[in-house]
Amino acid sequence: MRWELFGQITRKLAAVRDFEPERDAARYAEQLLALHPRLFTRLDGGPESVVARMAARTIAVDHLREVCQLPDVVAELQRSMANSTMGAGERLVRVAGLAYLVCENDLIRDDLPAGFGLVDDCIVLRGARLATAHVLGTDHFVEDLTMIHYLAVAIPDPLLPDIEAALALAAELEMRTRPLPNAIVELAIRELIERPPTDYPPPLLLPDHEAGVETQSPLLLSAGEIDVADAGLLVIEFEDGTRLQRNRDATLEYA
Repeated sequence: MRWELFGQITRKLAAVRDFEPERDAARYAEQLLALHPRLFTRLDGGPESVVARMAARTIAVDHLREVCQLPDVVAELQRSMANSTMGAGERLVRVAGLAYLVCENDLIRDDLPAGFGLVDDCIVLRGARLATAHVLGTDHFVEDLTMIHYLAVAIPDPLLPDIEAALALAAELEMRTRPLPNAIVELAIRELIERPPTDYPPPLLLPDHEAGVETQSPLLLSAGEIDVADAGLLVIEFEDGTRLQRNRDATLEYA
């Protein structure tokens, strides 16, 4: 088997190792303020205020730390697929998430400054783990939910449905492959590894599934606005009423 997918991932992650959250946060924050000003509209003075710039920098450092963790996340996903408790369908979900990393036409182009274009990659990998959490336990379940929500505040509003669709695809693959023989699913895995896709969602060598069974994203995403920004404490309220709190120690919880 030619391990083309993993070779491409290794080459992509080489650039990730050049990022430093504290050093690159200012440029990331500039992108966030320019591409997603609505996030800061509730703050006194709006997106142009000092408070907004400080909040943007806090988010930037957090997001860049997540970007810098991509090599570790990839390594963990690769190791997990050797676990005897993981079925072929779960492995396909995780390989499809890894394949997103090397898609040329992903949702946000990768060459945006300061790693901003890698936020969607972080979300999709978290989504792949979230969709298969029951296989190896749920130690990461709440962490993945809150981090996906937090990373999504950097996604321009028009792209949120596409991010949701990518998360739904992971859940759909897990369900769609349950009744299939392992040999068929393993062929789909091999195809992704040997011939990584250039577009997402990737074409998969799977039988057509029955229409009428819809799979929703494990996490509904909507536009958010910062409601509170105070010395590292952020409360972000989303259109669906969800409130996410970023505490001063950088932990996340639903408020």
